[in-house]
Amino acid sequence: MGRHGARLRWVVALVSVTVAVLATVHRYVDREREWADGGDTLAVTVQASLPEPDGVAGAVVAFGWPEPADNVIGDPDRQSVVVRLRWSGPPRQGHYQVILLDGRVEPARVVQPYAGWDADGGTGSNWAGAYDVLAQRYPWLADTATREEPEGTFTTPSNVGAVGTRATADGSLVAVFRLAPGAVPLTDPSRLVVAFCYVERDGEVRWAKRVPVLPAD
Repeated sequence: MGRHGARLRWVVALVSVTVAVLATVHRYVDREREWADGGDTLAVTVQASLPEPDGVAGAVVAFGWPEPADNVIGDPDRQSVVVRLRWSGPPRQGHYQVILLDGRVEPARVVQPYAGWDADGGTGSNWAGAYDVLAQRYPWLADTATREEPEGTFTTPSNVGAVGTRATADGSLVAVFRLAPGAVPLTDPSRLVVAFCYVERDGEVRWAKRVPVLPAD
């Protein structure tokens, strides 16, 4: 009986370990699938215009910016890009982060955010250390990675940033971005690309969706 009981305990332990390993593998596979396909349940469209510096306020109004746009000004030394995003999908807890990239270079360069507006009003730009995972998971987001300085410290380039908005089921966002000083003027909005990223309420990045940019109607 004692030998039989010991054998039974060994079998139960083996089964428990096997179940735990399978559960871990299953979670890993699910997470990898989410990194790759997490944004597939969401329909996102992006349009962009390339106004002259004195036409930025008019461009954001044309895209539906409902607040007074007098403080939305262009920079004569930096080309502005005005974008409008619309999305539809399941509601989620957390936020979407919008990153605009200039696809004329490789890897695509992040275009610095300037201002944004969604249904709740003005939304500023932001960045967090947790977003470093984006460069690790998506080669096309390599420019979001922190840089190691000669003295051994790590910094985030000044152009890197995102515009945040609540992860509602259906929503829209109007935002203004600025190319780097001295950048070659952009004439075709389709050379841009948007990273539409989902970040949970606790700040964990779940996935990023690559979205092409269309010229404004």
